[in-house]
Amino acid sequence: MADQIQAKDKEVIIWGASAIAREAGLPDRAAAYHLLERGLLPARRVGRKWVTSRGQLRRALTGTGGDRAGGE
Repeated sequence: MADQIQAKDKEVIIWGASAIAREAGLPDRAAAYHLLERGLLPARRVGRKWVTSRGQLRRALTGTGGDRAGGE
């Protein structure tokens, strides 16, 4: 049961720099934009919004999973 919850948690999609900043523990969306524009957080632009998954973001922040921060 706990494995299923963790798997679903990784699939959660995070839309927007403000939401990404909150999830990453950044002080504000400007800090998120700074990291997103430089490719230091795993996200892509969809129209005018940044989007990532909770799993990708957590792997990038903790350095686990072998994924590169620039996205897949």
